[in-house]
Amino acid sequence: MSPDAREEGLVSVVIPTFYRNDRLREALDSVVGQEYAPIETVVVDSSADATARSVVEEFEGVEYVPTERDEGPQAARSLGAERASGAYVQFLDDDDRLAPDKLRKQVPLLDPPVGVVYSGMVDEDRGELLPNPEVRGDVLEYALEMRTFPCINSTMLIDADVLAKILPLGHRHGADDTGTKIELALHTEFDFVNEPLVHRGRTDSSLSDSWAYLEGRKRVIETFADVYRRFPPRVRRRALRETHYQAGRKLIDEQGWSPRATAEFARAAYYTPDRRADYVGECLGSVLGRPGVRAADRLLS
Repeated sequence: MSPDAREEGLVSVVIPTFYRNDRLREALDSVVGQEYAPIETVVVDSSADATARSVVEEFEGVEYVPTERDEGPQAARSLGAERASGAYVQFLDDDDRLAPDKLRKQVPLLDPPVGVVYSGMVDEDRGELLPNPEVRGDVLEYALEMRTFPCINSTMLIDADVLAKILPLGHRHGADDTGTKIELALHTEFDFVNEPLVHRGRTDSSLSDSWAYLEGRKRVIETFADVYRRFPPRVRRRALRETHYQAGRKLIDEQGWSPRATAEFARAAYYTPDRRADYVGECLGSVLGRPGVRAADRLLS
């Protein structure tokens, strides 16, 4: 659909799905329950055997797009966005649900120069998470530092013309939305609704807790090297610090003790542009494994 042919006010909800019919049904129910109109819904099913077709057929007017093979969620989102006719695009992960008033509260804020409006969310593991009041307007520096959470695919509503500038979406392992936010921030400003308008589901294999996510973060830092050079070195260092710190925590959680964990904590301490003593303390604590890290956490808190 060309930009000139987009229907004014129409929100296109794009849901990529992959063998999660129980969650998909709940996601679709949350779209049906929106206090906003008009809405169109596109479900892109990456399963090899059209698993989601039966669920989609329960909902009137939902466009079903099966793919021949699984090429990842970003490819599915891109395909759905290309099918979308709306002025705005809502990507909705199949394990998330929209609050009834999400679109009603976000659409009015999408007025140039704002091309992305996000919200807080309720996470089944971590509870209510609200936006940082500073992460609005030009958020490129925050995006490069990877400090825009809870701005994620499902909490964002995106102007379709802005989204068209970055399609197709780049695949970066488990850090897809991290790269997408940088690309969006290069083209537009952000705003937010300071309420939890998304319920984020718990799954057995969350990418945000995976090694793929951490490798994806490293890929993002490499991919946007030229953009990082526009900013003071502390911006890149903060992104590297947090990446290595999370790797160290993950190794401790998985193994209890690991020399690799200490090495990751040491890298975090090396790269950090601030609070160096805190990260050095975590590194020293990791020499004793999980008990040492817990002791460092208590001291630092």
